[in-house]
Amino acid sequence: MSTRRAVVIGGSIAGLCAARVLSDAFAEVTVVERDTLPDGVQDRAGVPQARHVHALLERGRRDLDRLFPGFVRIMLERGALDLDFGLDFAALRLIGWQPRGRSPYPALFASRTLIESVVRERLRCIPNVEFLERTSVAGLLAEGNGHPRVRGVRLQARDGGGTGELEAELVVDASGRGSKAPDWLRALGLTPPEETVVDSSAAYATRWYRAPEPSSWPASWWWKGIWIDPFPPDYQMAGVLIPVEGGRWIVTLAGVSGHYPPADEDGFAAALGKLRSPILAQAVALAKPISPVYSNREMENRFRHYERWSERLPGFVAVGDAACKFNPVYGQGMTTAAVCATILGETLAELGPTSAELPPELFRRQGAFLQEPWGLAVGADFRFEGTTGTPPLGIGVFNVYLDELFRTTYDDMEVRDATIDVMHMLRPASGLFAPWMLARVGTHALRRLLAWMPEAAPTPQPSQAT
Repeated sequence: MSTRRAVVIGGSIAGLCAARVLSDAFAEVTVVERDTLPDGVQDRAGVPQARHVHALLERGRRDLDRLFPGFVRIMLERGALDLDFGLDFAALRLIGWQPRGRSPYPALFASRTLIESVVRERLRCIPNVEFLERTSVAGLLAEGNGHPRVRGVRLQARDGGGTGELEAELVVDASGRGSKAPDWLRALGLTPPEETVVDSSAAYATRWYRAPEPSSWPASWWWKGIWIDPFPPDYQMAGVLIPVEGGRWIVTLAGVSGHYPPADEDGFAAALGKLRSPILAQAVALAKPISPVYSNREMENRFRHYERWSERLPGFVAVGDAACKFNPVYGQGMTTAAVCATILGETLAELGPTSAELPPELFRRQGAFLQEPWGLAVGADFRFEGTTGTPPLGIGVFNVYLDELFRTTYDDMEVRDATIDVMHMLRPASGLFAPWMLARVGTHALRRLLAWMPEAAPTPQPSQAT
């Protein structure tokens, strides 16, 4: 069988990255997308979460720039902001205001629509990649009695259009949180992989603003962005202000444990004033709202365990949210999508695009990588009352250690930088438990207890958060 075509289901970040690495191994790559993909920076129905705050971690920034050379340069040319979170953000964490200090590297702040538009534009420059828009995948085509092998997909045109088939040697499910893969697998007589779901009953509410002119700011406002953690049980909501291209602010409230932020304009404004610090409400009072309030309650973590799937289905793999989706509040989605595409490319190069061993080996490698961001995300969610799912073994001790670790980062720059590397997926989470880290954190905890240091710093006024 020739390696003529691969099909990617879904044209979001995970699908675009997968198509990029597939273009090195196949003569043709077809991205099947149910939406009309815009040519520029525009929202689309298939990515409703694009209106909310997004974070591109350092690992994701590097991988996207490697997959799509020129990505970072073009982003900056089109208004993305390169900011130092440690210097440019007023961040109220669990134990108080984060001390200002230079981070190991800057962070790229932009709207999700700008990020996706640049990636899509770069992919369109690759001649053997095509887009089949306003078309849904209705199922998988397979051949073989009792031991199926995927040979393509069944198509359904949108708006009552016709059906059809598209043959392919490899089908990649990158259709995201709404993946229909379990149904497709059952239709082939296969048992879908088991799933793990962890849900902290969280929700987003977001509104966009035109940032005020700096001349109207109080002289004490040094910051360019704001981050306010929740502090249950008294404060069940987090608040974030992110500057993006075009002189705009994205302001998001995130509620946990069923404390959903208001989805109406008056309620949203009132909720801003009930956060742990008044700084965010004071900032928004000087800005001009330019959107309604957008709401999202699809926040659960869901891991489809293809890495331990007992079935075999040559010609089919799943990446991105179709394999593992995270509570978006932790900003892991785009970065994990880019990394999983990189893993797919490496596995293709080693095994060949039509190898029957490609899917299980890809799932094994991908699963090993996903375990770490998954552990950090669900570990954080299990801090909140009412979170459903099975807690990881030792989660209580793990979170106590993390609390002390983050306290240590306020005083120890080596520990801080190593922790930042883990959070940005530049080193494995096991690095948090390296012997030297354990010793530093233990020493800091002992000193704090002996000195009877308070559990949380007082909340100062914005001018004091320096």
